[in-house]
Amino acid sequence: MKTNQTSFKKRGVDYKVPDIMLTLPREYYQSEGIYREELEKIFCKRWLLACREEEIPKPGDFITIPVGDESIILVRDKNGKMQAHFNVCRHRGTRLCETEKGRFASGSIQCPYHAWQYDLTGRLRAAPLMKEVPGFEKEEYGLFPAHVGLWGGFVFINLAEKPAPFEEEMGALLTRFEDWQLPELRIAHKIEYTLNCNWKLILQNYQECYHCPGVHPLLSQLTPFRNAVHDCFEGAVIGGYMELTEKRGSMTMDGQAAAPPVCNVSGDNLQRVHYYSVYPNLLLSPHPDFVLYHRIRSLAYDKIQNDCYFLLHPDVINQPKMMQRFQSAIEFWDMTNRQDWQVCEQMQQGLKSHRFKRGRYSGQEDILYALDKEGLRALGHKLPE
Repeated sequence: MKTNQTSFKKRGVDYKVPDIMLTLPREYYQSEGIYREELEKIFCKRWLLACREEEIPKPGDFITIPVGDESIILVRDKNGKMQAHFNVCRHRGTRLCETEKGRFASGSIQCPYHAWQYDLTGRLRAAPLMKEVPGFEKEEYGLFPAHVGLWGGFVFINLAEKPAPFEEEMGALLTRFEDWQLPELRIAHKIEYTLNCNWKLILQNYQECYHCPGVHPLLSQLTPFRNAVHDCFEGAVIGGYMELTEKRGSMTMDGQAAAPPVCNVSGDNLQRVHYYSVYPNLLLSPHPDFVLYHRIRSLAYDKIQNDCYFLLHPDVINQPKMMQRFQSAIEFWDMTNRQDWQVCEQMQQGLKSHRFKRGRYSGQEDILYALDKEGLRALGHKLPE
């Protein structure tokens, strides 16, 4: 079926959107089977945000990252390079490490069961008594590797054996925020949320402001919902920006800046808040005066861990008066996040109804339609329009 285009008044100009944009069927939010398929074809094959480089600062420091039934050890080796390994011993499949983060002080990773020992690059260093086994070669039993990608101080991992090149997948982002000098920024604050909803509802909520007048009255004053501009419409990176109404303002409880402009941010970017989703688990929002991002970890088809981080330059973090002022940004976004989480959880509950099949997107929600198509493409699914 051919989809016609209609002129829709958005952002004060005529904007082409498809005539018919249907939502995903309810099963895509309620089905354990579809969720298991998403884990296999999306979360185990796409580039996932793991952490910031500063969270693994020294050789031997590590974190573990759950991805469905998989677990990845992300560690900095003795040369300072990030290494990612599947968290499973090559002997008989024992999980090597059960702590969320820590340090391999000995410079090695040792299995707690039979004491096979690996160096931080994943090579097998010791396997007790295995020299007596005919044909056993240590070189063939290193840890299974995962792939690592670095950008802007962020660390990404990919569990696929042959993933799409990192630069190809993230191309739309690679030079977009150079003025923020992202590698120089540090985590100033973190808020952890556990939500009872499907992971896709959070990405969709983030990329539309059709809900903003009713759900976010203060946000709608600071960035009117009709002024959104999207400049990335497909692929792993989707998003754009909104204009601030207050001159040199920001997203705070009083609309005033929370901190000085970040590094080299100037010109039009002093009046813009950017909103980019990096499919499937990063929401990135550079502001004129700070950077906010969300890392999403899907725990079940109806449950996620959503951690919200605020990045600032160390010069701001080290100034108590500036950090006191920055509390206004933290308060604003915690309030706004909780408003969003409530409606997302209500939508998850509503989608349990078997009377609901598919809905229809408004012209303001064309980016959600693009997100849905990205997911369907990854799954290899095709739905009737």
